[in-house]
Amino acid sequence: MSVQAYILVHIKAGKIVPVLEKLGRLEGVKEAYPITGNYDAIIKAEVNDIKDVHQKMIDRIHQIDGVTDTSTHIVLQ
Repeated sequence: MSVQAYILVHIKAGKIVPVLEKLGRLEGVKEAYPITGNYDAIIKAEVNDIKDVHQKMIDRIHQIDGVTDTSTHIVLQ
């Protein structure tokens, strides 16, 4: 059974377009959109298990130039 998560991303000013392009190419990312509000982008992700949320998603997202912070929300149902 896979794990779904929504990940909110803070991005440095002027970096939203290139960051979204890179986010969209990450393994496990199903959708990535710019948003309004406290964060700059939202990602819908699907991976094999909870461990992959951290190893395959969060670690890789934070390596992208322009990403400053994330907030991860696991889908429970």
